[in-house]
Amino acid sequence: MNEESIAAVRAWLREQELDACLITQPHNRSYLSSWLEDDAEAAWLLVSREQCLLITTPLYREVAEKEAAGCQVLVPERREFVEAVVAQARQGDWRRLGFEADALSYSYYAKLSHGGEGQFTLQPLASTIVDRLRQVKSGQELERVKKAVEITDETFAHLCRWLRPGLTEREVQWEIIRTMITLGADGPAFEPIVASGPNGSMPHARASGRSIEAGELITIDMGARYQGYCADMTRTVCLGEPREARMRLLYEAVLEAMRTCERGLHAGLSGRQADSLARDVLASYGLAEYYIHSTGHGVGLEVHEEPLLSQRAPEDALLPAGAVVTVEPGVYIPGWGGLRIEDSVLVLEDRAEVLTRSPLDLIIPQ
Repeated sequence: MNEESIAAVRAWLREQELDACLITQPHNRSYLSSWLEDDAEAAWLLVSREQCLLITTPLYREVAEKEAAGCQVLVPERREFVEAVVAQARQGDWRRLGFEADALSYSYYAKLSHGGEGQFTLQPLASTIVDRLRQVKSGQELERVKKAVEITDETFAHLCRWLRPGLTEREVQWEIIRTMITLGADGPAFEPIVASGPNGSMPHARASGRSIEAGELITIDMGARYQGYCADMTRTVCLGEPREARMRLLYEAVLEAMRTCERGLHAGLSGRQADSLARDVLASYGLAEYYIHSTGHGVGLEVHEEPLLSQRAPEDALLPAGAVVTVEPGVYIPGWGGLRIEDSVLVLEDRAEVLTRSPLDLIIPQ
């Protein structure tokens, strides 16, 4: 159990005049309980002003009791989580029960509302203090992220020696996964993206049976997961000399956008300001219409989490010191191709530390 964070949640409960809060978002549950389990149906975490209750099934009892030390593990006889919550509420005479509005199905909401009728009211929460706590990484969390980044860098170094024309995108994807696991990763943090030639115009292209050719751009987006924590990195490479001069020009523009953003990042900057650092560079090259996503996002237990480096971020959302975020500008031209370059960086009080160490050379000699 993350005792310091549980204490912060309890203080927040008192501020919000809540008796307890139901945590059903799996990564928030993992963060507070220290039990790293991504299955949303595996358990509910119930944090009150006095208790930390992990409600689970017989399938997970042993591992939960072992890893969620400090939490009381409850296993309802009929696997009825709702009944267990209602029983605890009656026992503790809870009147206001908060829940994560984006992480509880309407079906469960209806059952809780009916079961707690006359005992408690349900308070939907768009966000909780857990979302804010997770942004700032502890020393242990940061070490795990750095190890995931290191495995990702080593995997890319292997790819640079191994890649050759004629391999399919799927073969490259499988080699990424195999290498990460061999190097000690839990597995990939997400399905690796390998987008060659015209497929590069799709930011989230799925690896296909297309054979990679010499002289074309290849975008590789990948990240390892280590002890539950993620890395995220993208490199765009070309096997041999680019077949079009335009490829070099676009690559240099995107690289300048990434480096400009990294140099300008620091705690206290808003997510919108951080996004603009990269976006303004691409706009100066006349590429604004081809930059179709945000500049970055937080990385931790999830590969996409808060804070956001985005024009869609709330105006008052500031980057905290201790957050790990990505910086990933890109250019995507339908019918032609595209590219993206991405680092994971640590936000500090007055600067950002680039964690990703993989080289930024466009060309892999053949």
